[in-house]
Amino acid sequence: MNTVIYPTTLHSISRLKERKNIKNTRSAIKNIENALKKGKNADAFTSWERDYLINEAKADCSAIAYNNYCYIVNECGCCVTMYKLPAWFGKKKHFDGKERIRNYKKYCKSHICNDWIS
Repeated sequence: MNTVIYPTTLHSISRLKERKNIKNTRSAIKNIENALKKGKNADAFTSWERDYLINEAKADCSAIAYNNYCYIVNECGCCVTMYKLPAWFGKKKHFDGKERIRNYKKYCKSHICNDWIS
């Protein structure tokens, strides 16, 4: 009998079905396989995203970002679990010198008004 070994655990399949609202196990396994093939690891991101993925990858595991979800993969390449990435992950950040601008729209409104007065 031929058995196919999927690069995943039962825990990761159940988490994916729960968090992405997928009913079919095959779809969940296909989603995990796509994440392992097409997802980006920490080296592909800028400093904040890279630090976040490195901190999430603990105990000989690595973190892969794919479709707004973080997939935790062990050293054998087997998906252990997955969860949603924070809202700020992958968004462009704006700076004024070395200071980060928290609310970019508010910053633009206040600085455009000051530029017109000068």
